[in-house]
Amino acid sequence: MTDLYPMLIQPRYVERIWGGHSLAERLGKPAPRDQPIGESWEVYEENGVVNGVHAGRTIGDLRAEMGRTLTGHVSPTDLFPLLIKLIDAQDWLSVQVHPDDRFAQEHEGQPYGKTECWYVIDTAPGATLTYGFTRDSSPDEYVELVAAGRLEEILRPLPVRPGDVVYIPAGTVHAIGAGIVVYELQQTSDITYRIYDWNRRDASGHTRALHVDNARQVLDYHRCTRGTVRPLHKPGAHRTMVIAGPYFCLEVIEAAAARALSTDESPVAVTALDQALVVHAGVSGEPVTLAPYSSLLIPAAAGTYLLEPAAPRAQTARALVAYVPISSAATRADLIGRGFADTDVDVFLAQFAPAADLGQAPGARAKGAARP
Repeated sequence: MTDLYPMLIQPRYVERIWGGHSLAERLGKPAPRDQPIGESWEVYEENGVVNGVHAGRTIGDLRAEMGRTLTGHVSPTDLFPLLIKLIDAQDWLSVQVHPDDRFAQEHEGQPYGKTECWYVIDTAPGATLTYGFTRDSSPDEYVELVAAGRLEEILRPLPVRPGDVVYIPAGTVHAIGAGIVVYELQQTSDITYRIYDWNRRDASGHTRALHVDNARQVLDYHRCTRGTVRPLHKPGAHRTMVIAGPYFCLEVIEAAAARALSTDESPVAVTALDQALVVHAGVSGEPVTLAPYSSLLIPAAAGTYLLEPAAPRAQTARALVAYVPISSAATRADLIGRGFADTDVDVFLAQFAPAADLGQAPGARAKGAARP
């Protein structure tokens, strides 16, 4: 089946007020150098394919035409479920929060909220993120602190370095700090409620809109005790599981030689890290070379795929591999099948457990919220 091949994806570059030039200068992306590029949308519903029989079609086109041949166990009637970006934060992003699925559906008319994660690619010395609150708060206190310009008193700093992974469930207040380049994997949503934007103004002298009341209704007010993710890895193994949440899984694959992997009935998005990869899909077909910090998509029906270094003498090449899990039970069974102990798997998966509540007073998530 000639349509089941690794599909190279054309990225979309997005100018941001906080962006810079690291995507071009540090990662070698062909991003514009005459404007501050903050994001490269690598895999997204509206991105186009640039190779093979599907060249010129968008992922959304193929989702509608190929159905479950592309999406596997994921419904093809919904938006493509994975959104992958490379982000260059030359300056701080706004302090912000994203809603969960229920709030997005009830108040924004969109199918997904936004849970996301970051794999840190590069940092300036001493780089930090904002990640959660330092103590328990409440909707009333949040409003008071924002009005007084004192919200920073309870924002929690989190130092990060290359290779760190951060999981950001919907409802978690956060901001990427200056001098950080990340790979971001998220639900397909761009709903962002800004709380504070450092009083910045764009080239026209305008400030960006804030969404203080929307944020009040979706924030998790509990003290945040999470840190960077503790990955699941065996010495000598070529696979490291770094995220295993309800919406997406993310692995770091070290391809020292050809490595055969299963799609597990999901579309698979592969992003090369600092070396080029050769990717094969299915039982036959031409291999595809994936340049550093570029992305491709493998249809679920391909069944299997292989990764290997593109350079003949390269000892190893690394890739970030994202897919949609069938269920939490299936993820747990897969990890135990790889030889991890039950207790180690349970400790790992607990990092992605949803909050039992958000620490909000009754009625805090009121109906009829205005759209941003």
